[in-house]
Amino acid sequence: MRRPLNGQITPSASSFETEDHVIFGQHISVQASSDTWNVDTIGGTWHVWHHTTIFDCIDLPLWPDSMLEARVVLTSEMCRDRIFLPPAPFMPPRGLEYCGAHITATAKPDTASDSPSSLALARSHMRSWMAELMGWTSSSRPALLAAAHGLHTEMEPYDEPLQGPSSFIDLGNSSIYYFQQLDGRYLDVNRPGSRLDLARLALEPQHPLRALIDPRVVHQDKNWLDNHRIEILLRRTTEGFVKVSIQVLSLMHPASGISIVPLQNATSRIAWIGPTRQTKSYVQTTADRAALPLTIPEEFYAEHDTTTQPAGIVDVRTSHFNSFHPSLIVSAHTPLISDQCHLDTIVMLPRAYFFDPYQLYELRHQLRVDYEHYGPIELERPAEVMPNWGSLLHLNQRTHSPALNATIPIHARYRLPPIAHERLVGCHGEPSGDSHIDLELLPPLSAVVCPAAISKHRYVAELDKGNVLRALHMRLALFDELGLEPVASLEPSPDAETLLRMPVGYADDAVLIQALTLAALFAGTVFICWAVKRSLSSRQ
Repeated sequence: MRRPLNGQITPSASSFETEDHVIFGQHISVQASSDTWNVDTIGGTWHVWHHTTIFDCIDLPLWPDSMLEARVVLTSEMCRDRIFLPPAPFMPPRGLEYCGAHITATAKPDTASDSPSSLALARSHMRSWMAELMGWTSSSRPALLAAAHGLHTEMEPYDEPLQGPSSFIDLGNSSIYYFQQLDGRYLDVNRPGSRLDLARLALEPQHPLRALIDPRVVHQDKNWLDNHRIEILLRRTTEGFVKVSIQVLSLMHPASGISIVPLQNATSRIAWIGPTRQTKSYVQTTADRAALPLTIPEEFYAEHDTTTQPAGIVDVRTSHFNSFHPSLIVSAHTPLISDQCHLDTIVMLPRAYFFDPYQLYELRHQLRVDYEHYGPIELERPAEVMPNWGSLLHLNQRTHSPALNATIPIHARYRLPPIAHERLVGCHGEPSGDSHIDLELLPPLSAVVCPAAISKHRYVAELDKGNVLRALHMRLALFDELGLEPVASLEPSPDAETLLRMPVGYADDAVLIQALTLAALFAGTVFICWAVKRSLSSRQ
């Protein structure tokens, strides 16, 4: 994958590669020199870097004609115990993106409306393309997310997510989706002053996208950004190239003499925005001798900021948690529901458990909520051979009720017998540690969605193309593919009970059990043959 030469595209070289640095905080000072911007900050500051470029397709898989875009979102916010800095006005509601990697591809709108067979074919092509882009082959480790392998929640080998074309599940009207969880205990994000380099964690150095994700913000020769979120968006241009857009949201720790180095041969801008309407904001390009005043729309500073405080509490409790057929009791409540707004909740399961869509259909009147199920409809295969990463259930409170109370039955997939001398089960079991498997579910995601309302994020996306504020528009992973634009989020309950304990056979006795089982089968076969022979002899 290579950037095109100047003669290969109509625009000039500087027009196809752009970058914007947007800094938001209480006290910011910026001074420009010949080849850098020098920034001084007091207090915590948000930094957003938006970079766009055009790549040649020679080293990419052949882009499917039916695919609109491919997207990778890496986020760490829900892995953090506490975030001392309030969200900026342009940030989407907190607590709505699971900590980890969200990988999606979406088909063109006309493909989804053609026919179910056309959409199925488009999704098949997107699965193959995404797996090839990610380097997911049966003979090698993935080029993307390889460094993060083993950093998700502690799992046994059978629970490690598979990676390949079949790993994606269908999502929404025309998308495919893959998720890999990261564990905050291994990310070192909750230590004071720590800085997370998400790109280094998730991308191998030789991956062609890795070199692009470098905002070049340094202090005393050290990377000075604590990455919270990275989004990589790929779209094909009319000329046949691939446009790559990268957005990095980070915390910039307070310091003086922070250096921001602009890209060479690119259009680079920096903007710094104050926290209130009364503070002045400025923008400056590498060609400007002085900073220019930046006009901030009134909608940027909302009177009622629903992203600062959670809009309510969402809770989940497991019923019969130590059985093969437990249930999830999901409850949520928010005072923000109106005639224009409703409550949407997402429940996610790993591949060791599944929702039974046929059972859910029979219980639809008891659930008292609309739902959509995404994931494999496979009720018999064992967990070890399931290719998908998991499944999810989207609950939609269309009645505009401020409360959700639903009991959702789920089921455990059975396990294949463990390999001899290899302990596959029971490492986290209590009390003996070899009679069951413990698994902690992710908490539900719950949000207030107001389709008829104009959210304060939507106007950012509708700004003129050249406006630097467009760099601030963020599309929530998973919610965006479901066609949802949340205006507020509910906070997961600290008292949630998400433990599931699946009974399994004793791993240490597996070889003995298998031998005894074979012996019993052999003895039973011999007895049946003897009984049949004796019966025939008595008749004679």
